[in-house]
Amino acid sequence: RLDIILLLCNKQSVSNIVDLFGINATTIQRWVGRLNKFGFEGLRDKSGRGRRSLLSEADQTKLKKDIEKPPKDFGYDQARWDGKLLSHHIKEDYNVEIKVRQCQNLFKQLGFSLQRPRKMPDGGDPEKQAAFKKNSK
Repeated sequence: RLDIILLLCNKQSVSNIVDLFGINATTIQRWVGRLNKFGFEGLRDKSGRGRRSLLSEADQTKLKKDIEKPPKDFGYDQARWDGKLLSHHIKEDYNVEIKVRQCQNLFKQLGFSLQRPRKMPDGGDPEKQAAFKKNSK
């Protein structure tokens, strides 16, 4: 926003700025109005934007503690948490319906990363594997 204001101060036309940044001319006019009315603080984003979480702060804290435990502690037949299981857990324990993709985002918000199990082929011969490792160096 400040870059656009600086371009306007340097006599760039609004149409050139619209072409350069791909934003609407009305938006530029709104930013200029906010700058004139509130100064540079008027160009900052206002806090509290975006959709509020469906889980309260207390629920998020409790959920974080839940995720730190293995799913088997809650009676689930899985070794690791994933978006689908977390969605089911939240619906059962917190009575809140959150879609799988949002649960995947929630993992990141709470400071976790999704872990995927490494698939191992069945029926490998340990002797052949050891020989391969020895000869491949």
